[in-house]
Amino acid sequence: MNGSKDKKLGSVLEEVINILKDYCAENGEDYKRIAILLVSQILNIDKSQAILEKNLTIEEEDYQRIISAAKKYTMDFPLQYCTNKAYFMGLEFYVDEDVLIPRFDTETLIEVAIELFNRKENLNFLDVGTGSGCIAIALCKFLDCKVIAVDISENALRVAEKNAKLNGVFDKIHFVKSNLFENIPPSLKFDAIFSNPPYISENEISMLDKRVLKEPKQALFSKENGLYYFQEIAKNARQYLKKGGYIIFEVGYRQSQHVKKILKDLGYVDIKSKNDLNNIERCVYATLG
Repeated sequence: MNGSKDKKLGSVLEEVINILKDYCAENGEDYKRIAILLVSQILNIDKSQAILEKNLTIEEEDYQRIISAAKKYTMDFPLQYCTNKAYFMGLEFYVDEDVLIPRFDTETLIEVAIELFNRKENLNFLDVGTGSGCIAIALCKFLDCKVIAVDISENALRVAEKNAKLNGVFDKIHFVKSNLFENIPPSLKFDAIFSNPPYISENEISMLDKRVLKEPKQALFSKENGLYYFQEIAKNARQYLKKGGYIIFEVGYRQSQHVKKILKDLGYVDIKSKNDLNNIERCVYATLG
């Protein structure tokens, strides 16, 4: 393999399989499946192409990215960080170690938003802790809205801005570096405030998958048994919500009742939840009467 013209997809895929084989066997993973996913995503081709088009020529730059990604996977990095790609609500996102990887569970928030706001116009939303920007961007793709998206991390905001451009909604989102509501003027009022805050208790670290621990810790962990940010956001959100406006949270496993109590104690009404595809209460939402 001395020149790019000699690098064919079939031989590159075999090379990736050889890199992954022992690592995946030790971890009980299908190394061929991982190899095909990795190669197809980096080359932007279908998985069927990765399997069938063995004579497809691979450019040197792509070859180096593929080999680097395979080696990175064997160092316990999630596949999404190896390919710099994740998917959310059918949309593609760039991800790296500066942001939490978008998850299907979080799509429950978007489903609730569509149920509440479909057919309404000129909506204004706030996304607290935007990370990759997946919530803000999906809202702009599926609803008639503008979003202010805040995060404490400048690196996360750079990723979110990149994703907003990638998905054609950059003009609908205003990105703000802010610790929660710190840099949001109280004069602004929103139809809904969304947040997928850090909600894993710090004493649960030992129970997490080693790949999850590669994600930014400030996006994962929260004090007060994982409930700190729910309390802080719900408390401050009251002055930023329009009358009848909604607060919409993603919550962790078995946190739903605790978050509902926080909302009730702070005077929110019509408190509801929605289950994710695993039938776990994943979204808790309420309104200001």
